[in-house]
Amino acid sequence: MRFLISLVIIILLYMPNVWAGCKSDCQDDYQSEVQSCKGNYDDPDDADELKICLDNAKSEYDACVNECED
Repeated sequence: MRFLISLVIIILLYMPNVWAGCKSDCQDDYQSEVQSCKGNYDDPDDADELKICLDNAKSEYDACVNECED
């Protein structure tokens, strides 16, 4: 019984770190995608495309975070 309780405690302590790592990965991917958008659409004439690219990056980030929470 003590082993089971110890195992549960270890798992509960480990889970927030896994979630935090997942969210950190999402943030890193998002920042990379934003930089890519800015590099690809740096002309003022590309403002609409830049907005679409940034919106897509945000949507992907939100989906990634949601997957982390599942």
